[in-house]
Amino acid sequence: MASILETSRDKTIILIIVIPLIIFGYAMLSPHLTHTGHIAHIVIHEAGFLIAGFLLSLTIISYFKTKLPRMLFSAAAFGTLTFAQGVYLFLEQSRPEDHHVDLLSVNEIFDTAIVVMTILFALGVFYNPRTKKFFRR
Repeated sequence: MASILETSRDKTIILIIVIPLIIFGYAMLSPHLTHTGHIAHIVIHEAGFLIAGFLLSLTIISYFKTKLPRMLFSAAAFGTLTFAQGVYLFLEQSRPEDHHVDLLSVNEIFDTAIVVMTILFALGVFYNPRTKKFFRR
């Protein structure tokens, strides 16, 4: 199967989506770099935000290539996850510097599970069982 990034239009779509996500993600992460009590918490949400945004761009490209309605549902799902993580990161900016997050609490385990699910989905998208390589070519 050919790579999903076949044209410069495909690469442009990814850049249009991913570059603003990286800029926004950095803006949301930078105030927390000195907050040792909850930097791991923010990094978990940053990872989910960036991975979901990248998968959003891939599902949009896939829809343009296949015209399958289920790709629109996938794009909507990843768009919703990207939006939710972005809103959460934005709201976390008001946390005090001395706020400590227990990484073994129920809420943190739930947040980590969502990010792990997103990573596993991304691995499933990129893994090619015929060549046992990622990023099909």
